[in-house]
Amino acid sequence: MSFAFTPSYTFDGEFTDNGTEGYSSGDDVYDTFDVDEIGVSSSFFTLNFTDATAMSNWRSSSRQVTLEYTGSGSKSWEDTYDLTSSEEYSVNTQFNYIHYSWSDMGLSLSEIADLADEVSSAGNGNTVLNLNNLG
Repeated sequence: MSFAFTPSYTFDGEFTDNGTEGYSSGDDVYDTFDVDEIGVSSSFFTLNFTDATAMSNWRSSSRQVTLEYTGSGSKSWEDTYDLTSSEEYSVNTQFNYIHYSWSDMGLSLSEIADLADEVSSAGNGNTVLNLNNLG
């Protein structure tokens, strides 16, 4: 599954950046995986699920995502990354989300900062990142 990540909320701070996009029925990521929010921050790639069953189903298979920058030029963080238990920073079974650690996914600190800054500085409703082959 591939789609444009278009945050409805962004925060562009001095030391932390993030953007989140919510999904509902009719959105592919929601209808296929029961993911109701994705977050990109200067710490994590976060998936929020509708319920514990959906999160358990997601975690029962090896998953990946390919990051594609849609701005001008290319970025060193454009690549395919595993989303397995090895990259999980935390799994919250009460609120049904998984934080995947960018550093455990193989990104350097400067790549993480650049990725999060590109997303947050683009602002609400703007796309600079495609999430390809999610799943």
